[in-house]
Amino acid sequence: MKQILIIISLIFIHLQANHVRWNSNFDSAHKEALVQNKTLMVLLIKKECQPCLDTLKTTFTNQDYIDEINKKYISVLITKDQKSSYPIEMLYTFTYPSLFFLDKQELFACEPIRGELTPEKLKIQLELCK
Repeated sequence: MKQILIIISLIFIHLQANHVRWNSNFDSAHKEALVQNKTLMVLLIKKECQPCLDTLKTTFTNQDYIDEINKKYISVLITKDQKSSYPIEMLYTFTYPSLFFLDKQELFACEPIRGELTPEKLKIQLELCK
């Protein structure tokens, strides 16, 4: 039920706002990143996590850096324990949400952000990850 609410929220956000274009499948996003020569930006969330939902609503919607993200990164939204595969051993964390930037070899392109993910923190990270 919670996943349905997340999906409905994301659809509503999509219709109403400038937002990050999320992929839900890590493998296909990685292939797309290789073809387009882009970095992967992976947001790891978990079910029933209010800070995760708040991050999606505030940090990844209606911000001045959204167009830059959509242009420079292939973005992936992963829910902890989802059925499709992702590099769980590399993206393992106890802190949600967590944001990772991965290069072509699926190695960290820069330091991840774990926990509170505000627009200000993301702006700084986007500058550092150039």
